[in-house]
Amino acid sequence: MEFIQACKELIAIDSSPSGGTLKAAEFLKTLAESMGFQVKLIEDLQKGVSEANIICFPGEIKEQVHLMLQTHLDTVDPGSFAFWDKNGSNPFNASIHDGTIYGLGAADTKLDFLCKLFAAKDFVSQTGERDFAVVGTYGEEYNMGGAVRLIRHKSLLAEKALVSEPTHFNLVTAGKGLANIEITISFSKEEMEAKLEHDSGEGLSTQCKMFKGVAAHSSQPLSGENAIEKLIAYLEQLPDQLLIIEVDGGTNYNTIPVQGLIEFDLVNLNGITVNKKLTEIYRKILSLKKQFSSLTDDQFDPPMTTFNFGMIRTYSDHIKIMGCVRWPPVVTEDIYLGWMDDLKSFCTSLGAQFAVRDHKKPFIVELESDFVIACYQAIVEEHPSAQLVTQPVANEANVFHKLGFEALAFGPGQREGNSQTSHESIPIDNLHKATRIYKKLIAKLCGF
Repeated sequence: MEFIQACKELIAIDSSPSGGTLKAAEFLKTLAESMGFQVKLIEDLQKGVSEANIICFPGEIKEQVHLMLQTHLDTVDPGSFAFWDKNGSNPFNASIHDGTIYGLGAADTKLDFLCKLFAAKDFVSQTGERDFAVVGTYGEEYNMGGAVRLIRHKSLLAEKALVSEPTHFNLVTAGKGLANIEITISFSKEEMEAKLEHDSGEGLSTQCKMFKGVAAHSSQPLSGENAIEKLIAYLEQLPDQLLIIEVDGGTNYNTIPVQGLIEFDLVNLNGITVNKKLTEIYRKILSLKKQFSSLTDDQFDPPMTTFNFGMIRTYSDHIKIMGCVRWPPVVTEDIYLGWMDDLKSFCTSLGAQFAVRDHKKPFIVELESDFVIACYQAIVEEHPSAQLVTQPVANEANVFHKLGFEALAFGPGQREGNSQTSHESIPIDNLHKATRIYKKLIAKLCGF
């Protein structure tokens, strides 16, 4: 199959949280086998969704290799299709405009897998000094469960891992840590009764207000506008004793929400309302953000720890907030845990529940590492302006580094203002350049 056609077909497969990665992995398995690869497909079921890891070997299947070229096949939720104007209001309909391909996963990072695969096909059935494999995993946009399973089940072990991330051809040698958090605020008995009256048609004084934000990756909160923060700031201006009928915004923990909705009724309620608890927790998080600014690392942009309100939902008896915290290596584990314990204690004092659903420590690789030097040399031969950089996001490099791999992140495409937005795209010449770089990396690192 021709490269661009493969790009279009891969984007056309929904590998968002609701779609899962199995169909994408099956498509890639067929493609890889047609090129002569030996392929191992590892299926999994996560919350009722079919997921899969895929491992492509240029020779025989092995349990350990020197080099792993890894890409995550999952994407974020596309949000409203209406915003995808470059794709005919369909994020899975890949379109090409002026040499650039648009679609969900174009830059982050489905198409990078094809760059690696097409680069690696030149080494099929050849014998190098060291082995390598091309790997696709699931779950990066949530908890990196695919990468964790890959290692814990010993599907593949490696000495070195090059992890896909849209870095605009820079080589990432350090990344921030990531924690996904959930806060649950239950409605009181009185609020539940008032909501029931409203649902039965007796509440006629409700008001509804919409809020609009600007999409961005949660690692760059200043690049976007958070609709949920706008919503809660609006609630702060209203009386505490109001009844929240429904509050809704965002699609997941790690994107800046572009929409928020609040429906409420100004009624007299006793005790501390959900509205009061929500705004108090918001103020507490704002105070923590001030503490975050006291510890900075200028190698990162932004240099401090960040917090993102990613999603808020109303359920039958509670409201749930999902968000994420990202911190640089300068923040020790004890300091990070202190901040989380402080927030948990505050939530508990209000009768709310706080939980950390996932936790990945920061990673850092020494610049003098042979792996760093070899990768950087191969990259600058094709992209002379490439730099050694840090990145404010967490990815599988955090997982692999913790489990003993030497891990770096690299890839074509732009993350800031592009990844996880409705105009996600990547220049086609970037994809071809990345393919050439991967060929050089394989030859250099594996002795072909």
